Amino acid sequence: MRRFKERLLIMFAVVLLCGNTLSVCAAETGNATNNSSETENTNPASAEDKEHAIEMLNQYYSDLKVRYKLSKSKLKKMDAIYDNAVAYMKEAKLTVSELAGYEKDAEGYLLEVARETTSSTPSDDDSSDDTINSASEAQREHVRGKLNRYYTDLKVRYSLSDEKIKKMDRVYNSAMAYMRNEGLTESELNAYESSIEEYLLEIAKENTTGTEKFLMLSNEVPISDAKYGEQAFVVLSLINLGKTDITDVVITPTVSNDRAKWPFDINQPYDAQMVQLIQASSNTADAYNKRMDIGWNFNVRKDVLTGCYPLTFHATYYQSGSLVETDIVTYINVRGANPSDTLIKDEDKQNSNPRIIVTGFTTNPDTIYAGSTFMLTVSVKNTSADTTVENVLFNLEATVEGNDTTATYAAFLPTSGSSSVYTSSIAPGATYDMSIEMEAKSDLAQKPYVLTVNMKYDTDEQINIADTAHVSVPIKQESKLDTSSAEIMPESIAVGEQSNVMFSVYNTGKTTLYNVKVSYKSDSVDEALTYLGNIAPGQTGSVDSMVTGVAPDTGEGIVKAIISYEDEAGNETQVEKDLNLSVYEMVFDDPGMEMGGEEFMDGEEEPKKGIPVVVIIIIVVVVIAAVIVVAAVIKKKKKAKQHKEDMDLLDEDKE
Repeated sequence: MRRFKERLLIMFAVVLLCGNTLSVCAAETGNATNNSSETENTNPASAEDKEHAIEMLNQYYSDLKVRYKLSKSKLKKMDAIYDNAVAYMKEAKLTVSELAGYEKDAEGYLLEVARETTSSTPSDDDSSDDTINSASEAQREHVRGKLNRYYTDLKVRYSLSDEKIKKMDRVYNSAMAYMRNEGLTESELNAYESSIEEYLLEIAKENTTGTEKFLMLSNEVPISDAKYGEQAFVVLSLINLGKTDITDVVITPTVSNDRAKWPFDINQPYDAQMVQLIQASSNTADAYNKRMDIGWNFNVRKDVLTGCYPLTFHATYYQSGSLVETDIVTYINVRGANPSDTLIKDEDKQNSNPRIIVTGFTTNPDTIYAGSTFMLTVSVKNTSADTTVENVLFNLEATVEGNDTTATYAAFLPTSGSSSVYTSSIAPGATYDMSIEMEAKSDLAQKPYVLTVNMKYDTDEQINIADTAHVSVPIKQESKLDTSSAEIMPESIAVGEQSNVMFSVYNTGKTTLYNVKVSYKSDSVDEALTYLGNIAPGQTGSVDSMVTGVAPDTGEGIVKAIISYEDEAGNETQVEKDLNLSVYEMVFDDPGMEMGGEEFMDGEEEPKKGIPVVVIIIIVVVVIAAVIVVAAVIKKKKKAKQHKEDMDLLDEDKE
């Protein structure tokens, strides 16, 4: 237990030093430098500056390993510090002075660890304790994904300044790298992740009062498109990110007579809509499950300008008995009658600002099935002809899918735990391919899913330029079916006879089975095609076929039922089912004997089986004669008896 606590303290110190303390020291060093050089304080470090600092740290660390006799456990600890520092210097947005200060502090910390009192050689306890019960890769990725979702929730739940987000990013990135590279046990990994959650929450709450958000829009409804003179349906998908229920929510459109601000006709009623209750949520996924959707039908004005319009809605609601007012903003893309008549009139100014656009995307593999892992590559282009964009940060957000309790995360999740991709610069007119490995939820329906690409970048004159694009990633569901036991009546038929075959076909997948049909493959029966049509997910099709025997089987008595169906693209799949059905040859009696005194032709032998017709006739005649004789005897006896009774009566009369 003591060793575990020591390791936990060391791990937490790594994050604090690499993700926070060192950055603070770097800032302090930078401030000292600022007194001597204002330029270094304001100019961000270039890629060459970062490579130079990393090379200096690498040389210093190599010298340490030569100068000191380090144990395996100490080398492992120092490697983690070095790797975290390198990762931070590559990704963080630092000035030249901050970069230099950070590198020097990393050197000092490595030296401190190297000088720690240890035995000249690593002990057996060191080597065994570092390797036994290390967490698996799957366990590490699970815990890293947990931290990613927690940090995402924090950024949504709190209004964070850029400075605070930068500080939290450092802690988060260092922690993610440490959990990926360090050989922690499962218990150590979970304890470490919990401590980072607490630290991130502490930073988020620091000097933050009354900024926690409640009523917001979900990202499940993408930006809609509209056209002049047509009707547009605008949907607000409301979620409650607070820990307290909100009630009596009233939403009212903010209408303007200015066509550059309000793209819809103003001569239509714009009624407020009300939602009685939006329940509290424990996390973002829970909030999405409890969302409430409301919408308006708007008539797009005929003289509308082409462009993307922000639509503002005023909202009031009660939270813990207090009235709260806020504005909710959504967007709509509108196409006017004249495409050149746009919201942005200054074309020269528009063209002078650099812009990054998404030119396309590819996936590997090409077809993505729900529950599978795929590599997504998004191609972007700097459309400016003369301006380089720098410090380009891409963040991918997948649609949160599902309305039931099983929907706990987005449709796609990055396997690495981070959905961000960074590149230092994109030259004018150049393209850049960003790749990220993602996993699709196993319960996704078969349809395209919107993936939002958020882009943030700098130029020489502007910083934090933001842009957004959307790509649609199609997801396939593997078709699945099952069948019941077959009822075959009868299970044995002669050639020319029929048998009734009945069984059920179950669609156990999440996609429709199209043009389902059943045929029978065997030399002993006919095809007997049965058409079932389309079978929706969770539905059942019933097979009721009459098959006719056409030839005796070879003794196996097996007939294959071929169940075929098509997917949405028309690709056919066949499934075989074995049926126990035997077919035999019908046997007929052949007289084959001499009839009416005639002999068999061609010297054929007299058949051994069967009774000759003549014999049958003789037997019938004998039987009939016997019946006649018996009847005559019976009749004669009855007459004799009657005569005797009559004579007895006459004798009695005489007396």
